[in-house]
Amino acid sequence: MASRHALHLQKGFTLVELVTVIIVLGIVSIGVTSFIRSGVQIFNDVSERDELLSQSRFVIERLNRELRSSVPNSARVKLENGAQCIEFVPTIWATYYTRLPLAPSTERTVNTVELGDVNNQFSIANGDMAIVYPTDSNDVYDINQSKRRTILSCTDSGDGDCTTNDSAEHLAALTVDGAFADVSPASRLYIVRNAVSYCIRGGSMFRHQASIVQSQTTFTSGGTLMAENIVNDLANSAQLPFTVQNATLNRNSLIQILLAFELNDETINLSSDIHVPNVP
Repeated sequence: MASRHALHLQKGFTLVELVTVIIVLGIVSIGVTSFIRSGVQIFNDVSERDELLSQSRFVIERLNRELRSSVPNSARVKLENGAQCIEFVPTIWATYYTRLPLAPSTERTVNTVELGDVNNQFSIANGDMAIVYPTDSNDVYDINQSKRRTILSCTDSGDGDCTTNDSAEHLAALTVDGAFADVSPASRLYIVRNAVSYCIRGGSMFRHQASIVQSQTTFTSGGTLMAENIVNDLANSAQLPFTVQNATLNRNSLIQILLAFELNDETINLSSDIHVPNVP
């Protein structure tokens, strides 16, 4: 009699109750998992979109700053070996000249307005060049056009450093390796050092720095990585990243940038027109 009473007092879950609990827990787990997965996916999507936006903003801002300070009419593009490159010549310093030797003169001295340099940043380096009145890219890159001359020395009547307005005339004298072919209507003179190229290949953009040469180089390796995840189809002329619109009578040159970025089905298309304000 006592054993029956003890058996009656023992309580537990029935099979039906256990199965019901398992089903409920399964449904709740699926809901929680879906909620967490959705939150993680949203975070990943936002992160990927932010990464693409950061890349695009950085590279456009960098291109804008460098191209706007480049020598007028120095931008040129080339498509070759599955890569497209835009090349231009950055301006190290720009000034005005008051006296310029013209071919076939044997004179080699250019008088320029002395370069004010309160931060002591200016100095003529070996191989620096002066460019006067470049009306197209050939004038910049082809030395035979006699628009670009190598600077041999720079002096003034003050302390000789060509950087501070300490001479009575506020002028500096550049000694160059030859006379120029033409004068600039605005008496402008650009001091340059090298050429810069931005190349897109294999879905990435690279920055290259090299000497100024007549034939444009399409770099297929090396360089500094500037952006990734670029999906422009270089075989499609409508998707070419770089286009140069030459200067006309009513505007300066214009560089059109078209970039398409894609990362895990996130796509951003970016179009920008960069105006080069410098004039020959």
